[in-house]
Parts: sequence; C-alpha cells; structure tokens
Amino acid sequence: MKVHDETKVPEFLAMLDELLNTQLEIGIFGEDDSEMVMIASVHEFGVDIKVTNKMRGYLHSIGIHLNPNTKTIKIPERSFMRAGYDKEKENIIRQSEKLLEKVLKLELPVKVFFETLGELIVGMIQKYLTDLSSPPLHPATIKNKGSSNPLIDTGHLRESITYKVVKK
Repeated sequence: MKVHDETKVPEFLAMLDELLNTQLEIGIFGEDDSEMVMIASVHEFGVDIKVTNKMRGYLHSIGIHLNPNTKTIKIPERSFMRAGYDKEKENIIRQSEKLLEKVLKLELPVKVFFETLGELIVGMIQKYLTDLSSPPLHPATIKNKGSSNPLIDTGHLRESITYKVVKK
C-alpha cells in the first residue's frame, strides 16, 4: 500500500515562516537621498530655525522683511507620513485583510502580498501629500515658488516616498 499525501502542510508552513519573518517599511530612506530625508523630516515634524545675519539678508532680498527682534523662524509641522497613514488606516487594514486571505489560501506569494501592500500605502501617502494644503505657505513663499501647495515644488519629495520589503 502506498500513501499519497495531497495536503499542502509543508507549503503552508513555509508561507507562515516567510510571512512572520518579513516586514514592510514605508518612508523616505537615507541611502536613497539623505537631503530628501532631512527635507521630509522638517515637514513631517516642523522645526525652529535660528535666524543668522546671512539668512536675514537673504530673506530680505526675496521680499521677506523680518522684525529685527526675530531670533527664530518656525517651519510648521505638515505631517504627510503619519497623518497620511492615519487617514487611510482603516482602508489599509481592509486591503491587507483581503490580500492576506489570498496568502493564507496559498493563492498569493508572500513577497507579492508585501509588494502590493507597499505600492498601495505609498500611493495613499503620496495622494495625501499632494492634497495637503494646511498650514498654508507664507505669501512670499507662494510668490517665489509660484504655487500654494506646501509640499509640492519639484515633486521630488512626493516621488521619494517608497517602500522596502525586509527579511527579519
């Protein structure tokens, strides 16, 4: 008598191991563009910048005349990563559950699950960044850049948002 096992237990266990030992990272990564990480950080968290004489002169030359007593300039927080994720969290969970069901049925490879989810989340955050309008830019900034969108100038920040599928 010969027994033929048609279960998919080995494949299922391998899938579970891969699923449990893989993670998805979303963001702007230093190894890709460290300057863009700094710019993203300034916008995500805001920053107070100490006014130097050189900065005061530059700002004056572009039409921003600071009060002589101004010691710092505040770049306000314009969170796009955290706020974008928070806005879409429920949608991300729903999409994740749909995809994960396919993974657990062995219909979708784990790698494809994470890549699909990464593309989805990146797209949602990019849309949030594009639509963000508050807090508004200073009128002189709008005049100099020709746009009132606080986080879109060249599009480089938006396009720098990406994902990584990482093995633990």
